[in-house]
Amino acid sequence: MKVTRKYEFTNEAAADAAIAALPHDKEGNPTHNNGIVKLGYLEVTPVTYDEAGEELKAAVLSDVYAVDVDWVDGIDESWNDGLVWPSPMGIHSFGSSSARVEYATTYCELFPDSLYCNPPEPEELDLP
Repeated sequence: MKVTRKYEFTNEAAADAAIAALPHDKEGNPTHNNGIVKLGYLEVTPVTYDEAGEELKAAVLSDVYAVDVDWVDGIDESWNDGLVWPSPMGIHSFGSSSARVEYATTYCELFPDSLYCNPPEPEELDLP
């Protein structure tokens, strides 16, 4: 079963080192069969523009480098130090619906009080 996890590293070089440390065959090809997406420094605050489309304020980026992994043959525990849990699924997800369900289920087990896991009833919403 595929399992999606999200990780943060201090920079791209640290992410590349973790990826390179995963199992490879004698020819240097990865043997882990995992989907790995290097998301980079994620946007924390979006860029703002005026009415004419001129940039008023540049986007603010995170100071950590994000990587998503779709583990196929089990999670490599050496990656646990960088594990993060954005509210499902963050800005990126893999195509596997079972991996998305597994992530959301595990997230709610770890963070049962999260608003994601306890959405308000329609009458609880504060709408104008």
